[in-house]
Amino acid sequence: MKLTGPVLVATDLSDGGDEAIRQADSMARQLGGPLHVCHILPEVLRVRMLFPQLQQQDASDMQALELKASEAVAARVEAVTGRPRQDYAVSTDTGSPHSGILLQADRLRPGVLVLGAGRVATRVVRYASCPVLVARPSPSGKVLGATDFSDPSLPAVEAAASQAARRGVALCLIHSIDLTFIQAGSTPMGVPVPAVPEQLRQEMKAEARKQLRACLERFAAQGECFVDDGPAAGAIVRAARDLPAGLVVVGTRGRTGLTRLALGSVAESVLSDAPCSVLVIRLRED
Repeated sequence: MKLTGPVLVATDLSDGGDEAIRQADSMARQLGGPLHVCHILPEVLRVRMLFPQLQQQDASDMQALELKASEAVAARVEAVTGRPRQDYAVSTDTGSPHSGILLQADRLRPGVLVLGAGRVATRVVRYASCPVLVARPSPSGKVLGATDFSDPSLPAVEAAASQAARRGVALCLIHSIDLTFIQAGSTPMGVPVPAVPEQLRQEMKAEARKQLRACLERFAAQGECFVDDGPAAGAIVRAARDLPAGLVVVGTRGRTGLTRLALGSVAESVLSDAPCSVLVIRLRED
């Protein structure tokens, strides 16, 4: 998946919001698309059943508040990016932060949505239908892409390759072989479980490296390949720290209905613990 514009960034006017604006501006310039900035105000209008005549005054007050919020957002965008006012769009809405951001994304249909790290970001990623960049202050390091070699994970690899090329940095691909569920010991029923032979472990790693190189060739990319042991989330975070990585790209399964409430455990752990920005690509499933 190659990212496209427009770019939508959500800001809460905090330092984290400024970092999101900074990275959204950079991405919009890379992609050659427009930049849209949104801010979600808390719902403050009250239901005045006994005094309906005051509802008009409440609506007027809310309009004035939205105007002040738009001016504050514009001031932050210009201070952070240097863009003139006519070079980006600002919109405001009211409601809970994550639902307001998702509504803005549904209206605009951005190629990528950018926001600062935190609980709101995690909730947005659970439901967003577009790629989401969770922005953190990051070193200008390599792009780290994670894959489990399944066909649905290929868009995340392609996005990682594309971002590395656009940033002019090295691409690194990682796959982790998690054998913890078959380590030596016994099951709850007392059945012995043999340890994985070291030779088999090395053969699995060699095969994984081969598949990683095939991924690079598939997307005509140059890069490094890493194979680790253990749970994938921990391996990705460790690699991001060691490289160091300026961006991590991971995928999460695209689902519908109630199952969308559960963000993939790997993506959620990486979002929480990564030392740099994380680009989450929703992977479609049949």
